[in-house]
Amino acid sequence: MEKITIELSSRVSFLSDNKIVCYVYESLASTNTQAWELCNQENWDSAFVVVAKQQTAGKGQRGNVWQSSLGGLYLTVVFPPQINLVKVNHLTLFSALGITENFNKYKVPVKIKWLNDLMLLNKKLGGILSEVRSQNGIIKRSIIGVGINWKNSLNLSSSTSLSSYYQNNNPALIESSGQLLKVVVDGIFQGYNNYVKQGINCLLQRYNNYLIYQNQEVIYNNLQGKVLGVDYNSNLMVKFSAMGSSSKVLFSPDEYAISPYRDGKISNIFERK
Repeated sequence: MEKITIELSSRVSFLSDNKIVCYVYESLASTNTQAWELCNQENWDSAFVVVAKQQTAGKGQRGNVWQSSLGGLYLTVVFPPQINLVKVNHLTLFSALGITENFNKYKVPVKIKWLNDLMLLNKKLGGILSEVRSQNGIIKRSIIGVGINWKNSLNLSSSTSLSSYYQNNNPALIESSGQLLKVVVDGIFQGYNNYVKQGINCLLQRYNNYLIYQNQEVIYNNLQGKVLGVDYNSNLMVKFSAMGSSSKVLFSPDEYAISPYRDGKISNIFERK
């Protein structure tokens, strides 16, 4: 294990300065699992990052295994957000937004697939998995797990990597995995700072600007609707129109997902988890 330090672009309230420690491992079962183990050893209020060059049992949504071969970036950011447990999905919202905005600063046109996927040219570049520990309804410790396809080999046509993008798009402004690590970690804390200072409603406007399905047609139960955006509670708002009337329906990220690919084509069909 190697211990390195990242200098953040702005100060975070729970850090004594604008630097955060990263524990870098050659291989882990899961950075999220290792993060929880370190939490039991570290001071409860401390913040740090766990990084692995490879994961053997990376965590994905709904218990799925995240493909984590060599060449990817796999990390977990640990910090004490001190926000209400009912706002748990805000962790994913501000993290996804912060990372996405940072990528775009480096001329990589990343967008967001509701709620937690990072997309590049309609293909999956990475994903986010948040976990928390709470006390009396307050989140005392959160871990934000992120996987980014950097130079790793991919078996799915619906996925892409940053190196593949750079083969056809120059210049490559993110030149190393270390620089990519800083882009992602700094993005998460920029998202957190903006969340604390500006509130979720301000961030939602920007989040929805990056939403890959914003104002697009989607299908649910053979009905065609139009995506209006994501609301305060992380629900996807969809407007359905029929017989001269319309209604707005809210889809919870805990119950539904949009499946963008069917037989290699974009389908935008809702599926129950």
